[in-house]
Amino acid sequence: MKSFPISFLTLLFFWTGAFSQCTFGSVGNSEEEQLVILQNLIFFNNNQTIAVGTNVRSYDDQADDNINQFSLTSNGNPYNITVQSDSYIHWETGTYRINPPNQVLGVSTTGSERSTAVAKTHTPFTVPLDLPADDLYGKSYPFLATSVISNITQFNSTMETGASFLYPNTRSASLPLGVVAIANVSWEEIYIRMDVTNGPTKSVTILIPQGNKQITPKCKIPIKNGRSGNIEILVSLSSLFQDRTVSGTPIRFLNDLFLLGDTSVVISKVSNVNLYNILQQNLQAEDITFSFPGCFPGVER
Repeated sequence: MKSFPISFLTLLFFWTGAFSQCTFGSVGNSEEEQLVILQNLIFFNNNQTIAVGTNVRSYDDQADDNINQFSLTSNGNPYNITVQSDSYIHWETGTYRINPPNQVLGVSTTGSERSTAVAKTHTPFTVPLDLPADDLYGKSYPFLATSVISNITQFNSTMETGASFLYPNTRSASLPLGVVAIANVSWEEIYIRMDVTNGPTKSVTILIPQGNKQITPKCKIPIKNGRSGNIEILVSLSSLFQDRTVSGTPIRFLNDLFLLGDTSVVISKVSNVNLYNILQQNLQAEDITFSFPGCFPGVER
């Protein structure tokens, strides 16, 4: 167990004990004085960090050992997809922002909050705090190194849905205690070459230039002493091509791909732009291509 500085224990004693027996405001505003103490508690809590690893993992949801082969339905028609081994992602970086734990910021300051008797944070945990870049809760923490990763559909690990590919360019970060507010991944280039079959076969080459994606947790991912596992970030190539509906309008990549007469198709920002735009939308959509795993009772995320 990490020992705290004497000054922290002293502040904590007065916060929980002595100050609860006296009234604030004899010199100034009571809430301002309480805020100063809270800020001091946060300052000392800031000094605690732990090393946490990350698993960036490609997968499909078809419960088999072939993550380079999967089937999708588009506009009611089946399509078989085989991603070729020369496909790659040129990662630029990946970073976290961390928010303090609830027990530090779970102090009500307004009358309406006090009346509910429920501890609340002053901001949702998925919103990074607006703090100076030299504050531990204002910094970005890298978990992904710049690297060109090929064989991204080569099975090298397993997860709940079957085979997966663990990216080897992740690294541990020394993170402050708290919860993951947000992750950001960026890439220099995504190159995918694949064969898509629906009766005839199309040879498809996809070139996606530099971009980034913010990934928002759907539950609290704790950074705490005794954490047993790595943080998981999922990348689903199969979901990149799936049908979606946005504001009542269907988006059908595979269906639109097969409306083209060519057997060889290049998709980029200057070629087959309608299909390129669909892929960009699927990359940026929440919990489609990039996501944190869902949360289940008794499962640490």
